[in-house]
Amino acid sequence: MSGEFPGLGPSGHVDDFARRNLPPFQQWPQLLLDRPEFKYPDYLNAAVELTDRIVEQGMGDRIALIGNGRQRTYKELTDWSNRLAHALVENYGVKPGNRVLIRSGNNPALVAAWLAATKAGAVVVNTMPMLRAGELSKIVDKAEIALALTDSRIADELVACAKTSKFLKQVVNFDGTSNHDAELDRIALNKPVKFDAVKTGRDDVALLGFTSGTTGEPKATMHFHRDLLIVADGYAREVLEVTPDDVFVGSPPLAFTFGLGGLAIFPLRFGATATLLENAAPSEMIRIIETYKATICFTAPTAYRAMMAAMDKGADLSSLRLAVSAGETLPAPVFESWTRKTGKP
Repeated sequence: MSGEFPGLGPSGHVDDFARRNLPPFQQWPQLLLDRPEFKYPDYLNAAVELTDRIVEQGMGDRIALIGNGRQRTYKELTDWSNRLAHALVENYGVKPGNRVLIRSGNNPALVAAWLAATKAGAVVVNTMPMLRAGELSKIVDKAEIALALTDSRIADELVACAKTSKFLKQVVNFDGTSNHDAELDRIALNKPVKFDAVKTGRDDVALLGFTSGTTGEPKATMHFHRDLLIVADGYAREVLEVTPDDVFVGSPPLAFTFGLGGLAIFPLRFGATATLLENAAPSEMIRIIETYKATICFTAPTAYRAMMAAMDKGADLSSLRLAVSAGETLPAPVFESWTRKTGKP
């Protein structure tokens, strides 16, 4: 296969579905990977770099995730994602390269499930909680997904999808709250905290990011393991200048790459903290910023307008050092008002 794609490294996938379905090489953009910090080894598992590696660097006691009434340190997140990975491989037969769909709101349990599936060598498909069975079935069919993991509180649509699907064979519940009270959690609790992660290739697909399908059928963008790190090692390091002392907050769903980057990959790459909100209304974000002294916010212009109105009523958002806007065009007046009011970019 790599002959068709010059420069593509070796694969650790047993199931080669993703590599077989890469777009023709002549349609690829030019990849500028000459800088030393972008020269990743042939074999690379992004989830290991975001958890086990941070613990090895001595940051295991730092808070990685805050959400649903609990905090997880890097050591706890590493151990739990390793236990989940054991369960996926040993109890559910996940093979490197299999696609695994995950359905959940923004909470620490979703991040742990994503990391676990990635450590197991799966190609993860994160999906929005608002999608219904018919929309999920289009994704399941296109990515040929046999296993789905879901927050037990929103399992119904996936169960309905599985009833008529020729691909989806298993829907497994995890506990999106902090109780570990669902099938996947109960199995994982008996597993070891060390997991020998699959040696995926840096150019193995790790993630399929589906569009919302506004122009018809949803389409998937394909992201390699190195892509998950390069967004942090480029943009987050150079533009956001993230340090371990940063606290991230934001509204985008982790099923969108805007959310996965801003609320998982960017903080975890640098030993920082992510606060995760299932209800990311501006009032909730303001509360989180004030409570945890958040420093970097990811949201859309509408929310920034609401936050400025709240500042006029006395909300203290002075801990923020950066605001990142996406999801819709940022109108010049919002940009100018924010910069003028906060003095922050």
